[in-house]
Amino acid sequence: MNNQFSLIEYFVIDHYCSLNELVTLISYTTQLRRLTLHKTKTNDSNITILSSITLTNLKSMYLDLRQTKFNQLEIFITKIFSNLTTLSIIGSKDITFLDAYRWEQLIFNYFPKLEKFYLFYDDQVDNEQEYPIYTGGMNKFSSSFWIKRQWLFEVEISGTHIEYIIRPYSKRWYDDIEHDIVNCSVEHSTFTDLTIEPMPCYVFENVVFKAIERILTITHIYHLYILQKKISISTLIQTFALLPDITTLKIHSLSIDKTNESTAEELLILCSMKDTSKVTKVYLEEIGNIQELDFLFTLCPYMEHFKVKCINTMNVQSFIRTIFKKINRNNNYSLRSLCFHIPTAVDEIIKNIEEMIICEKSLSHFKVKCILDTVYLQWK
Repeated sequence: MNNQFSLIEYFVIDHYCSLNELVTLISYTTQLRRLTLHKTKTNDSNITILSSITLTNLKSMYLDLRQTKFNQLEIFITKIFSNLTTLSIIGSKDITFLDAYRWEQLIFNYFPKLEKFYLFYDDQVDNEQEYPIYTGGMNKFSSSFWIKRQWLFEVEISGTHIEYIIRPYSKRWYDDIEHDIVNCSVEHSTFTDLTIEPMPCYVFENVVFKAIERILTITHIYHLYILQKKISISTLIQTFALLPDITTLKIHSLSIDKTNESTAEELLILCSMKDTSKVTKVYLEEIGNIQELDFLFTLCPYMEHFKVKCINTMNVQSFIRTIFKKINRNNNYSLRSLCFHIPTAVDEIIKNIEEMIICEKSLSHFKVKCILDTVYLQWK
């Protein structure tokens, strides 16, 4: 009987295979350490998994289950006893994959040693027949179970596609602020990032707003990252109106077209920001002109931290001087931290900044430091 067992330790299957068939295959690979299944097909309803399998050495498992129902995965998991530390799952067309409670039960009961969990669920806009809307309540992936393990829930929009993601915590840009962030990983485990990939403007306006409305049936969004270059003021205002809970904003660049005036509705949204905005951290990757600063200070009146990657045509002193003018003119005294990228002559630039602030009496208590190629200016 022992002669039937294989010594395979790393098993990659790149053809269609049902979970029932997979169980049969791995029952002969008792030394298995890593299992990868790239393609699945629906189980034969006439065949059921009867026996359990012990795979003591199995540490990592990757399953692409876009053609498989969640309940079939549950049955499969209950038949395997292992010391799994990494689990990666891809699902689609079965909204049960986003049932946080059922995942908690599976992981708690069958994978007590799991350290890394990755879940990717593919969804789509305007196709509710194949991609049903989730009705199980909001933010279920923010319970103590997920916080303790530091597994974060995120969302990405790419055209008509939405991807819901669970993965281990990794440092985000808004954790890159020069003050004590010891508990940032725990804090942000309860928050959700939304990343919007680049796409044509007409697609953005026709699809993204629908996608956001769909996403909000599952979770609140607290951190927004728009990769779109030169996003229009109008589009950004409308996006803000749909996401009232965001606390951080990261955008690549803005497009301010003076020929297109804001509508009455957009102006009303901007005027209401004094009462509704919760954004405290803003990252603009590329700034083109001073008008963009005016807009951001209006859109985010309670901004505490402002980060810029590229200030283009403005020199450093002019940029800082402009920021302080905006603070005084708009009475935006919440801002306490400024961060920007400089490519060369770090020591000289820091010295010039300090001399300018002291000479112009812009700040009374401030600190300037440089880490790698990034300058941090903080004040009280």
